[in-house]
Amino acid sequence: MACRCCMRLALLALLGVAVVSANTFLEKAPEPVPDPFDQVALLDRFEEALGSGQRQATEARLKDITEALAHTFATLPKNERGAVGTAGARYAIHRLFVQRHGWHVQGVAPEGEAWSSSSPTAALGEAVPGHVQDLLDKRFGSHGLDLHELAVLAATLENMIHAEFVQSLEATYEVYGESTEGMLDEASTERIVDSYMQAYVLGHNMSELTRQMVDRTYSRMDRILPLWQQTREFLRDVQREVAPGLSAFSFADVTRIVEAVSERYGQHQDSVECEDIQQKLLQLEEVGGTGRVKLHDFYASVRKHRFWQFREHPEFLKQAGVLDDSDPSSPRVIIPNYFNMPSNCFNPPTALYAICCIDKCEALIDHVESEIQAPHATPERIVRVVSALPSASVPANRTLHQELVARLERVAQQHDGVVPLHGRLFSQWMHFAYPRECPYPHAAGTTKLMSSEEWSQATGMKVSLMLADLERYVEQLHPVTEPTDWWQQQHGQHQVPPQHACDEETGTCMAMWQDVEELVDAGHWDITRKANQHVEGASSVGTVMLRALMLLAFVASSVMAIGGFVQQAHESFSASLTPGSACIKPALSKSTNCFV
Repeated sequence: MACRCCMRLALLALLGVAVVSANTFLEKAPEPVPDPFDQVALLDRFEEALGSGQRQATEARLKDITEALAHTFATLPKNERGAVGTAGARYAIHRLFVQRHGWHVQGVAPEGEAWSSSSPTAALGEAVPGHVQDLLDKRFGSHGLDLHELAVLAATLENMIHAEFVQSLEATYEVYGESTEGMLDEASTERIVDSYMQAYVLGHNMSELTRQMVDRTYSRMDRILPLWQQTREFLRDVQREVAPGLSAFSFADVTRIVEAVSERYGQHQDSVECEDIQQKLLQLEEVGGTGRVKLHDFYASVRKHRFWQFREHPEFLKQAGVLDDSDPSSPRVIIPNYFNMPSNCFNPPTALYAICCIDKCEALIDHVESEIQAPHATPERIVRVVSALPSASVPANRTLHQELVARLERVAQQHDGVVPLHGRLFSQWMHFAYPRECPYPHAAGTTKLMSSEEWSQATGMKVSLMLADLERYVEQLHPVTEPTDWWQQQHGQHQVPPQHACDEETGTCMAMWQDVEELVDAGHWDITRKANQHVEGASSVGTVMLRALMLLAFVASSVMAIGGFVQQAHESFSASLTPGSACIKPALSKSTNCFV
C-alpha cells in the first residue's frame, strides 16, 4: 500500500511539473509597454499649431483613416511598445494617399531613395512651426507611432490639403465677384465649379488670375484638354450626389462639392486618362504577357497608331527606372513603371502633392496583408495566397512558375526561413508574379524620379523627342537582323551576346532579378524578428519538455499498474498457502486455480 501511494504522489508531481512547464514556455508574448505619451497630446500639438478648426476636421476623419491604415499597420515591424518607426510611418501614409486619392504627397512619396531618408513630418512643411516639428521628430524617433498617432498624422496632412481647396474656391468666388455670404443659382454654381476645376487640372493659381483670363480658358478648354467633357460629366455627377435637389447653393454647399471633387479626381483621372495609357501599352506588349514593350515598338507607335504621348527621351526613361536594358540589343519599356512615372502626374496649384495614376499593385499588396496579418510569412504561405489572388491580367487559382517559387524560397533563406512583406525582394517578386500591375523596384539611389520640367532643367535636353529624332531611334532599334548578329556587329564578332531578358513561352523575365534586400524599416524588423524567434524558441522548448514529461508520466503510470498487479498476485498466493484456505481442498486430487 505504501508503495502505491508513493507512485501516485510521483505521478502527480510529474504532471504538475508538466503543466508548469507548458504554461511557462507556451505563454503569449508580453503585451506592448504602455506609452507614457497621452494619445490626446498629439492632437493638442496640432491644434496649437494649426487651430481648433483643424482639430475638429482631423477628429472627424480619424475613424475612416484608422480603418484604412489597419491592414498595413498590422503587417509592419514594430518596437517593444507596438509602434512603427518613422520609415514605416512614411511608407504607410504614402500608400494610404495613393490608394484613396492617387496623391503623391511631398515629403512622404519616395523619389528613388530609401524610406528611412526622411521623416513623415517633413510633409507638414511650413504649416507647423519648426519647434513643433522638432518635438514631433524627437518623439517619433524614440517612441515610434502607434495606429492612433499614425492616423492623426495622416488626417492632419489630408486636412491641410483640404484647406487649400477652400482657399482656391474663395479665390474663384472673388474672380467672379461673388460673395461667400450669398447664394448662387445652379448655373452660377456649375460655372464656378467648372472654373475651379480648370485651374486645378491646369495647375493655375486662381488668386493670380483675372476674370478675362478665366473666361478665355473656359471658352478654349475643349481644345486645351481633349477629355474635358468627360471631366464635366464627372463634376455634375459629384454635385448631384453631394448636394441633391438643391436649386440655390450656399458657400458651404459649394465647398462640399469642391472637396468631394478634389478628393475623387484622382480616381476619375485613373479611370479615364491612366486607363487609356494602360490599354495602349498592353496593345504594344511583347508576346508572353511579360509586362514589357520593346522600345522600338514604343516609339514606332507614334506614327503607326498615333500614340502621341510615347515620345520620352530614352535617357529620361532610363533615369526614371522605366527601361529594362538587361538585354542591350532590345531594350524594353516596363509597363507598370511607365504607368507610375512622375511625368504622368499633374501638379495642382499647391506644393503639397501631385495627382498620379493609381498604382495597380496596391490592391494586390493590400489583399496579401489582410491574409497574412504579420510582418512576414513562409514561402509556402505566400505562394498559397498569391496563387489564389487574381488581377486584371492573371486568373485566380493559377500555378506559379517553378522558377518564381524558387526565387521566393531564396528570399526566405536570407531571413531565417521567412519572407518580409515590406522589403525590396518581396516587391521584386510581386513584380514578376504580376508583371503588368506591379512595378519593378530598383535599388535605392539607382534611379531619380523627376518631373519633365526638373529633368529638362537638370540635363538641358527636352523630354519629348522631335519627330526626326523619333524616326532615327526607330530605325536604329529596328530588328533587321537577329539579336545575336546585331550584338556582334556592335561589339565585335568574338563578344558573347547577353542572355535574352524574357522567356516569351512562359512569360517570365527574370534577367533583372537582383538579390539586393532593402527593408522599409530594418531597425524595427530586427526587433520584431528577435521577439518572434524568442517566442518560437520558447514554444519549441516547451513542446519538447512537455512531451518528455508526458512520456515519464506514462512510464510511471505503467510501473504503478504493474506493481499493483504483482502485489495483488503476491497477496493471493500467500493466502492460498494459509491453512483453512478456501483454495485448498484435500478431498480433491487437483487444486483449484485462485488466479482464474
